[in-house]
Amino acid sequence: MLYSKEYRNAKETWDCYIMKMYEDRDGGDNLLIRYECGNSFAEWRLPDITCEKSFGFSEDDLFEMEDYLRNNEVIMWDMYREEVKTIA
Repeated sequence: MLYSKEYRNAKETWDCYIMKMYEDRDGGDNLLIRYECGNSFAEWRLPDITCEKSFGFSEDDLFEMEDYLRNNEVIMWDMYREEVKTIA
């Protein structure tokens, strides 16, 4: 599910996807968020805002993604829950 496109400059666009919701070993709900740009990717876990894997993004890019996720986390959860309701 595409959440947003962030246009960095004329050559670079970051796509942000809400991939899935899963339950961690403690029973808490988590969202898997994936950023993509060409061959680069980064996978994040919410609500912890933890980067699980990344390839091709700089440290500054990852900090920018973390800030974006922190500022939009509530909206992402709401959007995902609404999407699940319409499918069910």
